[in-house]
Amino acid sequence: MSSPTIKIQGAVAVLSPSGRFTSESHTAFKEASYPLVENPSVTTICIDLATVSYMDSSSLGSLLLLREKATAKGKKVTLRNPNPTLLPTLKMIKFDKLFETSNT
Repeated sequence: MSSPTIKIQGAVAVLSPSGRFTSESHTAFKEASYPLVENPSVTTICIDLATVSYMDSSSLGSLLLLREKATAKGKKVTLRNPNPTLLPTLKMIKFDKLFETSNT
């Protein structure tokens, strides 16, 4: 995964990682997402998974850490467009209960 793209639309920041989201991607994801937690104009961080082809346990942990940091600041983290390959895994580990998930 290269550095995720970021688009801020009002109070929503859309973070779009792509390719393989693995332990090797942790630093790039953290550097892109943590400033959004500190941004006072952002209330929701939406992770768009449309172009993510693979996620390992480390990337899932990165999402949980981001959720923890964001929640502590009164912000919400959502997941958008998980591809059909990822969706069963996200449901199996109950991420659909921890994160609002949508297909848009």
